[in-house]
Amino acid sequence: MNLSSVGRVMRLPRVVSTSASGLLLVASLVSPSKANTKQTPTVKSPDGQVVVLLGLEEGIPHWSLSYRSTVLLDEGRLGIEPTDSPLVSLHTVELVQHSNQETVATLWGKTDHYNNNFNQVTWTLEELLGKRRKLNVVFRVYNDGVAVRYEFPQDGNWPERIPLTTDLTEFRFAHDSTAWSYNGEHSPVGPQSLSRFHERESVAPPLTIQRNSQTYMAILEAAVFEQAPFRLVPDRSRPLTFRAEFDRSNLKPGGVTSWRVVLLGDHPGDLLVAPLIYCLNPPCRITETDWIEPGLALWDWRVWGARTPDGFTYGLDMASWRRLINFASQSRVRYVLLDANWYGPEFDPQSDPRTSRDHLVIQPDSRKPEVIRKPAPADWQDPVDIPSLIRYAKQHHVGVILYINDVARHNFPFEETLELYHEWGAAGIKYGFMKSKGQQKVLDTREIVELCAKHQLLCDFHDGPIGPSGDERTFPNFLAREFCHAQSDAMRSFGPTDFCKTVFVNMLAGPLDMNNGLFSLTDAQFDRPRIFTEVKSTVVAETARVLITYSGLAILPDAPEAYQEKADLFDFIRRLPMTWDETHILSGEIGSHIATARRSGTTWYVGTVTNEQARTLPIALDFLLPNKNYTATLYEDAADTHYESNREAYRVHKRSVTAQDVMQIHLARGGGHCMLLELR
Repeated sequence: MNLSSVGRVMRLPRVVSTSASGLLLVASLVSPSKANTKQTPTVKSPDGQVVVLLGLEEGIPHWSLSYRSTVLLDEGRLGIEPTDSPLVSLHTVELVQHSNQETVATLWGKTDHYNNNFNQVTWTLEELLGKRRKLNVVFRVYNDGVAVRYEFPQDGNWPERIPLTTDLTEFRFAHDSTAWSYNGEHSPVGPQSLSRFHERESVAPPLTIQRNSQTYMAILEAAVFEQAPFRLVPDRSRPLTFRAEFDRSNLKPGGVTSWRVVLLGDHPGDLLVAPLIYCLNPPCRITETDWIEPGLALWDWRVWGARTPDGFTYGLDMASWRRLINFASQSRVRYVLLDANWYGPEFDPQSDPRTSRDHLVIQPDSRKPEVIRKPAPADWQDPVDIPSLIRYAKQHHVGVILYINDVARHNFPFEETLELYHEWGAAGIKYGFMKSKGQQKVLDTREIVELCAKHQLLCDFHDGPIGPSGDERTFPNFLAREFCHAQSDAMRSFGPTDFCKTVFVNMLAGPLDMNNGLFSLTDAQFDRPRIFTEVKSTVVAETARVLITYSGLAILPDAPEAYQEKADLFDFIRRLPMTWDETHILSGEIGSHIATARRSGTTWYVGTVTNEQARTLPIALDFLLPNKNYTATLYEDAADTHYESNREAYRVHKRSVTAQDVMQIHLARGGGHCMLLELR
């Protein structure tokens, strides 16, 4: 039978399987009169352990999910609908099956490549009645999870503008389980049961779930480019059932939604190294990428007010910035970040981001965040001159990243501003306090990132950004964002347990700007106006956190003198390349501890932190090359280190190790441990 000749009188669904070897067409003779018959196509992962079962009953598509022969998601609804115009009486037009095996090289990230291996089905549904609109439901099934999105075909009888508010995708959990969820700039919610989450008005993904000691999963989103981000809304009529929901969004024919993703693993660390989120995004859209360099950055904001042994006090001024640049150059730190007020009060509509401010900046009350202008002295010897400062930094092989507020983008020509920053020689921008919401916030973010790419500027977004979604693959200049509680932000600090939850929830989405690495843990809150409360950690834990936190831009919050005072410990941080050939999560429990190993070339960096409980962990070094000797430099909490009472005690020593060794590492309460493993 010639399938292409089938007319509307007898439209036959077809199954098309594609692979490297060609196409296989299989006709399934189902007429519209039998469209209510339940159909059960199956999509499996390449290893066969993840199984998605699809069904169409009474014109409504459904799905369920199994992992290692255990049902994790019971049959739940699929679909997405235009506002006030529901899709009705759907039937299958065709199923296109596709297998993919490829290696995806990364510009920077957790590893130098990912294996993008999956089985896919594109399920085309059409209304039997009315407008006869078509909708594609696309599933990709990996060994590490499942992704589903919706496509609006160009030839699908859609209007030029498709308004969307109703996402019908359901996650019907088969078992009550322990879970944690994203909580904005606060510690993640949890641990608590899914049934308790079901009592909430909504749940913000990522939602990380511990089914049992051998099964972990997470619900999150990938490739957020057009549609507003989704949230999970409980279905009050059915226990443990959540539906994806998002703010009003408009798409066009040919448009696609983001991917709704379920990550799967045997251990919580498996979720952190799964390739799905990255691979689900389009390939890099930047032609020339040599200028994109991940790295470390010194930061003026938390250093402000620090007093040094030689009598210097840091401010937001040229002398302080040059001091940061000098240390960055000596220490091979790639960037220096100038935060708010370098061009004027950030929320003042008159502050021109194309100029250097002509006044001093003070914070009258060290316990309150208000920052005000102070007139410059008549004989100001060192006025703010940002172009001159950038030239000075470039002479020292240091890049300068400039803060810009959303207010400035709306009140001054934004692209002209970015072009000017490029002419000055700036390395990138830190963007703050975007006010738009929903789909507009997504579109604004994309426009900003693309314009930055056009003018060869890096991006770091703060203050409630849209979440990471693997989009660093498409725009690798998007190095980080504050999709978490950045340390000491909002006049509060986070503790050891908070960190050990955040990395297993927020960090699943992508690279974070968490501002770890404070070395002045004893009294910084007393002399620095932007540190309002003590940071309860240990100096080795702060060091380990810089490695553990996945980011293309690790922003260091302390003064050069604090790092110089502990130069042997800072040596671990300054050597971090912030892009990796390989990453392993060696051990981890959500809210308890995490041990991460990252390789660059032949050198391995290992960081481990614990919550408020002291512990000794066995760390096997079997990831090292066999039959080779390594020199291990160990950075450890001292015997009496404590995250509340003795935070800055540590020791550094060396020993020889091989792949056969198992290190018994001791972690103080709230403490950490680092290893630098160099091939001999």
